[in-house]
Amino acid sequence: MGVVVLDFETTGLSPESGEVVEFALVRVRGGELGLEMASLCRPHGEIPYDAFRVHGISKQMTLPFPYFEELLPSVLGFIGGDTVVCHNTPFDMGFLRAYCARAGVAFDPPLGDTLNMARRLFRQLPSRSLGAVAQHLGVDAPGAHRALYDATVTAKIYIKMANMLNDMGFAYPM
Repeated sequence: MGVVVLDFETTGLSPESGEVVEFALVRVRGGELGLEMASLCRPHGEIPYDAFRVHGISKQMTLPFPYFEELLPSVLGFIGGDTVVCHNTPFDMGFLRAYCARAGVAFDPPLGDTLNMARRLFRQLPSRSLGAVAQHLGVDAPGAHRALYDATVTAKIYIKMANMLNDMGFAYPM
């Protein structure tokens, strides 16, 4: 068993009304980055300007790509039985669970959350955003809010924090 880091870029904050417009998965094995899977995804609706301002993904950019629900079987196959890790897991897993529920697919993997790990390890930080944690750990993070970039940064900070917590006697998969 290993870890798969997941990141979504979406049309909004709610899995009931928002859609995935980009996803990325980064596998971690033995404390090393491994295989990746990523794609833009065409939403059924529009991409609100507020969402576009965050990730820079336009509806036009997504038109050649499939809808996320068409990619869901491949995404779940890539994850397999691994632990899914995100930075703010309730957000990303909320979207994944909503897509699974609409497809009638049961999916309840083990979960990890780098935001919670950072809260445990770095109480002194005024912000535990992905960029702030990456900077604190010396992980290069020059940009943000594209799925593969965020998943890769999350994987790097996960490895560092899991090593720290494992050294403290906790058991985090690597």
